[in-house]
Amino acid sequence: VLHELHAHVQPLLLTRRSAMPVVPEAARHATLNVNSISGGQDGEDVQSPCVADEASAVFDRRFLEEETFETVKSEIVDVLDRVQRRIPGLRYALRDRMIVHPVRLPDGSPLVAALSRAISELGLGTAQLVASPGTYDHKHVTRIGGIEQCVAYGPGQLELAHQPDEWCAIDDLVRATQVMALTALDLLSPHA
Repeated sequence: VLHELHAHVQPLLLTRRSAMPVVPEAARHATLNVNSISGGQDGEDVQSPCVADEASAVFDRRFLEEETFETVKSEIVDVLDRVQRRIPGLRYALRDRMIVHPVRLPDGSPLVAALSRAISELGLGTAQLVASPGTYDHKHVTRIGGIEQCVAYGPGQLELAHQPDEWCAIDDLVRATQVMALTALDLLSPHA
């Protein structure tokens, strides 16, 4: 299964590139990661002559806004079916553990406009609207809470996120707090 995924799905994913302005640039492609594999003897102090009768694997398939969940899942099922036809007696079960569909703010979002004004007012340049390949909480706020006007905004550099030496400058934290405060005041103030 791992060989089939590597040989047939990985090259296909490299051909897919999101039109969204994803940061970092390298994350504009769909990805498939093997998070874990387990099976056979585990945690025993003494080796026993066992042949594993089952194994499990956990995969993380990040898909693009341009892809559908049904298409993504069918590509994995096609691989499993192809391997099953080659190996007599092979059985598999596929279980979805966490499905997070991409979300996008509606065009003309008042939240984005208020954030942009705050960034400009503080002299921080022009706001750049980007898409993230990550699974931020705003996706859940939108899907579960039904709140479309939700963004992920904060201090730091995306290229450093989730790295061993991730850090955030105090000045960036202060500026982001100022931007959020001005944005809240803007959204709560009646506009002429």
